[in-house]
Amino acid sequence: MTSPTLHVERQLSASVDLCYRQSVPILRVTHPACSATISLFGGHLITFAPAGEKSLTWMSDNAIYDANTPLRGGVPICWPWFGHTGQPSHGFARRQMWQLANIEETPKGVTIQLQLSDSDASRALWPHCFQATVTFTLTHHADIALTVTNTDQHPWTMGGALHSYLAVEDSEQANVEGLGCQYLDNFAAGKAVPATGKVTFEEPVDRIYTGADNTLTVTDPMGNRRLKVNNQGASSAVIWNPGQAASIQMADMDDNGYLKFVCVEAAIEQPTQVVHPGQSYTLATQLMDERHSS
Repeated sequence: MTSPTLHVERQLSASVDLCYRQSVPILRVTHPACSATISLFGGHLITFAPAGEKSLTWMSDNAIYDANTPLRGGVPICWPWFGHTGQPSHGFARRQMWQLANIEETPKGVTIQLQLSDSDASRALWPHCFQATVTFTLTHHADIALTVTNTDQHPWTMGGALHSYLAVEDSEQANVEGLGCQYLDNFAAGKAVPATGKVTFEEPVDRIYTGADNTLTVTDPMGNRRLKVNNQGASSAVIWNPGQAASIQMADMDDNGYLKFVCVEAAIEQPTQVVHPGQSYTLATQLMDERHSS
């Protein structure tokens, strides 16, 4: 993963600049505690690194920055549905331009809020009124909270996911722990399979773990680090790596890009979460290097 070329437009605060990469506006965070980049297109965390360390998230060198194509890597927001339960795949939130709502800085880090509201375009795909706020709290770890408020006159249901691509040196040597529960195997037509311990990635993986622990651990022996993922508000954890054959078919991924990440997603895999008028629901994830967990 190479560092992107960003063109600075203006400074927004002591630690945050508004930049562009091609057509995409990006917030660049440079703080004593951490560095990060956040795309306003999609409300999308691109990179996050504690001070002096490598990014915890992986971003494809072939990602397309045209403000139309969802970005490959980082932490995409899949909402108001996950997967192919609606069109477009993984919802419309990752294909919309979010608005900057607030920036707060402290000696410990930076908090950035972005917002997205319903529009004629969104209602053509999903006929409901809403306000979505994604809050990025960036210190020595990254906290991402998607809070969605029903501003309509009737209840509606939602699904979604925070689709974290976690950076590893070699996915075929990495593993994920904390998934001691049954999973649905999407490479076996959604068959329910008993869990068998750590998840490894010698082969393509696409699994939905229902009832997974909130805290999961990614061990990256080749990168000499362990990443902690703490999910809240999720009904399941999705573990995904496409393998080489699928990577070759993806225009926005290098043929060997699959070796550089594993996806550990906080998910509501079915659009069954009811939100009543005036009420809100929050789906959240925290990404942390284990060395900073104390």
